[in-house]
Formats: sequence, C-alpha cells, structure tokens
Amino acid sequence: MPTYDLECAACDTRFETFRQGFLRDDDRVCPECGESGARQLITGFITAKPARAAAAPTVTNFAPRGGGCCGGMCGGH
Repeated sequence: MPTYDLECAACDTRFETFRQGFLRDDDRVCPECGESGARQLITGFITAKPARAAAAPTVTNFAPRGGGCCGGMCGGH
C-alpha cells in the first residue's frame, strides 16, 4: 500500500498517510493542528530485486544521483 508523506503549511508538521489509490482531501488534514490542505512531499523509494535467479534480493535505490537527495543518502554518495 502506498505511503504518502505530507507537510502542514500552518505548523510544519510532517506526517504520513497510507492510501490505496490517490490522496483524498481528508487525508491532507494535519493530525497536530487540524488544518486541511497539507502538501505532498516528493520522496524517493527503494525496492528489492534479485541480483541473480538463485540469490537473495538486493536493495536498489531509485532516487536521483547527485543533488536533490535528502541528507545525501542516495545511492553512490
């Protein structure tokens, strides 16, 4: 199930919501101050895929390389 990262414009609280499909207006209500209209943050994701047919899965990072990474934790840094 997708996880959406949101940030409240009124109090800067960051929170997550889980939603199968697109976000709805009620998903954007801040749990701290109750304001609606929190903005969706753009985040990367990782996924596991097998390196070889018989091997255990490895983790592959799909975040962009060079710049744009939060805290410099993208692959290859």
